[in-house]
Amino acid sequence: MKYVRLTLRFREDVIHPVHEFIDRSDDVERDLLLHGNTASDGWDTLLFYAEGDADAYASALAAAETIVDFELTPLGESSFYAYIEQEGTAFEAGLFERFSRTGVIVVPPIEFVGGGEANLTVLGDPASLQSAVDDPPDGVDVTVDRIGEYDDRQATFDPGLTSRQREAVEVAVDLGYYAVPSEATAEAVADELGCSAGTAAEHLRKAERNVMAAVADLRSFG
Repeated sequence: MKYVRLTLRFREDVIHPVHEFIDRSDDVERDLLLHGNTASDGWDTLLFYAEGDADAYASALAAAETIVDFELTPLGESSFYAYIEQEGTAFEAGLFERFSRTGVIVVPPIEFVGGGEANLTVLGDPASLQSAVDDPPDGVDVTVDRIGEYDDRQATFDPGLTSRQREAVEVAVDLGYYAVPSEATAEAVADELGCSAGTAAEHLRKAERNVMAAVADLRSFG
């Protein structure tokens, strides 16, 4: 069974106000949609996992006009679940419809990252996957980051890398940057990425930090 790893880039006028807040603020470091459903006769119901300041997150929810109700459940000092009921927009309905069609399954979580982007994995038969990716709703651009045979073991470890960080790591591994002794420099990685050596090194440092943090605590969202 095939899967695709996608990056969605939302136009500024369709970004959800809570995610717009997260993008502007340093109060929330991670925001993942774990589960959700849309209802034709009521509100959308969503469950998020977030890391950061729960009070700031709650304030953003309270200020969003489309949020009908919410409840935060703390998991520790800086992580929590957010159960949300909201009035979905026409744009959100169209986006949900695209990835809810026959032959397509969205594998949670969906991670909302900086710059109005979201990363998600979708699996299904090739024709249905192609149909879901083609001709996205007005207001969002879709980029296919990876395609492969689905193996659910890939979901047991999620270091939360951005698409650019993952690309930097893949280039570094291919070039032998992590070989012992190293076979490539940060400058060589930068040349492949088309950026400065400083930027490439920063992508790698942040990716390494996320990977090692994930190894240290092996986060579970259950």
